[in-house]
Amino acid sequence: MRRKQLLITVAIVLICVLIDIALHAITSEFSSTPEGSTYSEFAETYGVEITATLWSLLAFSGAAFVFLQIKNSIPGVGLGKGIRYGSAISLLWLFAMLEGVGLFGNELVNEFVVGLSDAIPAFILGVLLGMSIDKTEERPDKERIALGTMTLTVLIFSVVFFIGRYIAYYTELIRSGYQTSLLFTVLWTLLMGACIGIACVGLENPRKVLSLNHRAFRFGVLFFGINWATFLLFMPFLFSDFITDVLSRIVLDVILVTIGYYLVNGPWVNKQNKEHLEGPLKD
Repeated sequence: MRRKQLLITVAIVLICVLIDIALHAITSEFSSTPEGSTYSEFAETYGVEITATLWSLLAFSGAAFVFLQIKNSIPGVGLGKGIRYGSAISLLWLFAMLEGVGLFGNELVNEFVVGLSDAIPAFILGVLLGMSIDKTEERPDKERIALGTMTLTVLIFSVVFFIGRYIAYYTELIRSGYQTSLLFTVLWTLLMGACIGIACVGLENPRKVLSLNHRAFRFGVLFFGINWATFLLFMPFLFSDFITDVLSRIVLDVILVTIGYYLVNGPWVNKQNKEHLEGPLKD
C-alpha cells in the first residue's frame, strides 16, 4: 500500500472511530448488559470506555483492511464502491446487534438504536474509503446481475444460514433464544441470512474473472469473516464467559456463508447471467 493511501486510510478509521464513540455516548441510555454477565478481566483493569474504544479501533481497522483487499472486485467506481461496501457492512452489523433481542431478552428499540451507532459510522467508513481510492485504476462495471439471480441469491443464503444456525441451536453448539423467544429467533435467523445475501448481491461483480474458490474466499472469509469476527468479538472484549460461544459462532457462520456462496454461484445460477456478459473485467 502506498504511503499516502495508508495515511488517508488511518485518518478515515480514526474519524469513524470518533463518530462511533460519540454516537454510543449519545445513545448510552439505550445500552443493555446481558443478565448475569460480568466484565472481562481486561475491562475490569482498563475500564469499559478504553475497552470499547480498542474494540472500535479493531473493528473499523478490519473493515478498512478488507475494503482495500477487495475493492477492485466491487462493481462501480470510487464513491459507488464505497457506498456498496459501507451499506453491506452497516446492514450486517445492525442485524447482528438485533440478535440480542432473542438471545438476551433486550428491548428491540434499544438494540436497534445501539446498532445504528455502529452501522452509521460503518457506512461513513465505506463512503470515505471509496472516495479516497485512485480513480485512474478503476473501471466502471455496467453489467447487472439478473433479477432472478438476485432473488435466488438472497433466498439461498437465508435458507442455508437458517438450517445451519438451527442445527447449532438445537445441539447447543452456540447460545440461542429459540426456546424463550421462538418467533423472534426464527425471524431474525431468516432475515440475517437474507441480509448476507443482499450484501453478496451488492458486492458481487457479474463479470466473474477469478476462480469460484478465490471468490468464495473473498466473500466468505475476507468480507464476511473478518467483519463478522471483529463485530462479535465485542462481547468477549467486554464481558467474561463469551469467548467460546463467540468463536463457535464465527467459525460456524463463516462456513455457512461460504457454503451459501458456492451454492449461489453454481452452474445453474451462472447460466442465467451468461447472456449478459460481454467480456472479462479486470478483477
